[in-house]
Amino acid sequence: MKQSNARRRIWNRMVVCLGIVALLGGCTSDITMPETKNQEADKQDGEVVSVENLADLAVDYRPRLVENRSVYEEDRGDTIVDLYLTIADSNTQRDPSLTWAELNKITLKEPAEPAIVLDAIFQEGDEKQPKSGMFGYEDTLPNASVTIRGSSTRKSPQKAYKIKLSEGSGLWREQKTINLLKHPYDITRIRNKLSFDYFKEIPDMASLRTQFVRLHVKDLTTNAGGAGFVDYGLYTQIEQPNKSFLRKHGLDPNAHLYKANYFEFFRYPEELKLIDDPTYDELAFERILKIKGNKDHSKLLRMLDDVNDEKQSINEVFDRHFDRDNFLTWMAVNILFDNMDTNSQNFYLYSPLNSEKWFFLPWDYDGAWGYTKQRGEDVANGPWENGISNYWGSKLQNRFFKNPDNVQQLIDKMEELKAYITPEKTKALLDQYRQVAPAVTLSEPDIGFLPGTPMQYAKEWDRLIGLPEENARLFLEALENPMPVFLADVEWKDGQWLFEWTNSYDLQSDDLTYHFQISQTPDFTDMIEDRDGLTVLSQQVQSLPPGKYYWRVLISDSKGNQQVAFDVLEHRIYYGIREFHITGTAENPQVLHPKDIDND
Repeated sequence: MKQSNARRRIWNRMVVCLGIVALLGGCTSDITMPETKNQEADKQDGEVVSVENLADLAVDYRPRLVENRSVYEEDRGDTIVDLYLTIADSNTQRDPSLTWAELNKITLKEPAEPAIVLDAIFQEGDEKQPKSGMFGYEDTLPNASVTIRGSSTRKSPQKAYKIKLSEGSGLWREQKTINLLKHPYDITRIRNKLSFDYFKEIPDMASLRTQFVRLHVKDLTTNAGGAGFVDYGLYTQIEQPNKSFLRKHGLDPNAHLYKANYFEFFRYPEELKLIDDPTYDELAFERILKIKGNKDHSKLLRMLDDVNDEKQSINEVFDRHFDRDNFLTWMAVNILFDNMDTNSQNFYLYSPLNSEKWFFLPWDYDGAWGYTKQRGEDVANGPWENGISNYWGSKLQNRFFKNPDNVQQLIDKMEELKAYITPEKTKALLDQYRQVAPAVTLSEPDIGFLPGTPMQYAKEWDRLIGLPEENARLFLEALENPMPVFLADVEWKDGQWLFEWTNSYDLQSDDLTYHFQISQTPDFTDMIEDRDGLTVLSQQVQSLPPGKYYWRVLISDSKGNQQVAFDVLEHRIYYGIREFHITGTAENPQVLHPKDIDND
C-alpha cells in the first residue's frame, strides 16, 4: 500500500509539473488532459507511468490562446508620451559616413540589403524637453540604435522608425524594441490603435501594447553645434512580437513564431526547408515567412504537408494543427474591421513548443476600417474583397470553407463578436483618442502631410463607428457569390491562342457558368470575342492581329450572382482583367504580358 501511495504521489507531482508547463505555455485551466491506457492501468494496479507516456501527453497537449492581459494596464488612449531622439554626431565618423538626412531618404530596401542603422540617445520627457527621473535623462552617450521600418511607408516623406535599446541601457516600459508608426496614408492616424485596443478584449486572440507618442528629434549629424529638438508629430508606439512579447503576455517564449510576408499556406518546397538541409536558404525562406522564434521548422513543414494533402480530410487536418476559436475569431475580426490585406501577410503564426497547434496573431491594421474610402470617394473594392472570397487564394481557407459547417461556424463567430465590437464601444475608444490625437495631427508638421482636409479628417473619425455592422451585412451578401479564379498567361499552342483559368466554387453548390471575353479596351466596349454559358476552363482563339488586348472571365451561378477573377489591372481601377500584347508574324506570333515588358 505504501509503495502504491508513493507511486501515486510521484504521479501527482508529474501532473503538477505538467500543469506548470502548460500555464507557462499560455493555455487555460479548462484543458482536459486525455486519459491514456497507462493511466487507466495505473488506477487499476498501481503501475508507474513511463517517460514514453509523458511524451505522449506532450504530443496531446492542446492549449487555447489565452494571454496575460494585465500587461495592458498602463495602456491609455487618452494620453500622449513625449519621446526624444538625439542622432549622435559620431555617426558621421563612420566609414562610410551616415547622417539622419540620408537615413530618411530611403524609399526601398532589398531583402538582402543590410538595414542602415544610426546610433542615438533615446529619452522620455514632457512636451518641452527630456525630464529628470524619466528614461535616459542622464544619458550623454548613445543608448539606442534607430532605423527606418515598414515597406510601402518608406516612400512617404514621414517615416516610421524602429528603435532598439542597447544592451545595459535598460527597458522602456519593459520593451527593448520601440516601434514608432506614422501611418502616413491613414487620414485618421488611429486605425491601428483602435484595432489593437479592441483585440485586448476579444477572446481567443492576443493584442499588442500601444501608446500615442509625440516624437522630438535632434539631429547632430548635420548641425553638431547645438541643434534643438524638432517636433516630428504624432506616432503610435506598438509592441514588437518577439520572445519578450511572448513571455510578458503569458505565452511560450520558446515557441515557434513566424511573420507572414507572402504566405498562402502552400508548401513552397523550394523556399521552406529544414535548417540542416544543404540547400536551406534563410533569405529565400524569409521571403515567405519571417523567422521570429524557434528555428526548428519541422513542425511548420508537417502542418503544410498536411494542409496541402488533398487525400486527408480538411477537418481532421485543421483540428490537428489549428485552434478553431482562434482561427474563426481572426477571420471574423478581419471581416468586421475590413482588413483585406490579411490574406497573405500582416499576421503572425505562433505555436507553443510542446504543441502541434498553430495560432494566428494580428499585425498591422492601418489599412482596415474602410481605409480605401477614407476621403469620401466612391472607390470600388474588388468584388471578391468582402468575406471568404478574399482568402480563396490561400490553401488553408480554400479547403476549410468548402465545408458548409465551417462557413456556418464563421457566421456564428461573427454573431458572437457583436457582444464585443459595438458602435458604442467604438465611439468610447474614439472619444478617448480625441483628447490627444487631433491636436497633434491637425497642427504642424502632420497637417502638412495629411492625405485629406481637416473636414475629411473629422468626418472619417465619425464614419468608423458604424463600419463593423456594415461589413457584417456585406459579408452575408458576398456568401452568395461564386468564388474568384485566376487567369493564366495566354499561350500560343497548336496553332491557336489558348486562354485558361482555374475552377470557381459556389458555397451553396449552385451550378456555375463562365463568360469569356476579349476586348481591345479595358472597359470592354470594343469586344472581339464574347462567349457565354461555358462550363469548361479554357478557350481557343484562332488568330489575333498584333496589338494590345484585354481578356476576362465572368463567373455566374444559377441564381444570377456574379464574380470575377483575382487579377487587377491599372492600379485597381479594373478588376478581373488581364492585359496581353500580340507581336511577331502570322507564321511566328509572340505574346507578351505586362510583367514581360517591365522586365525588359
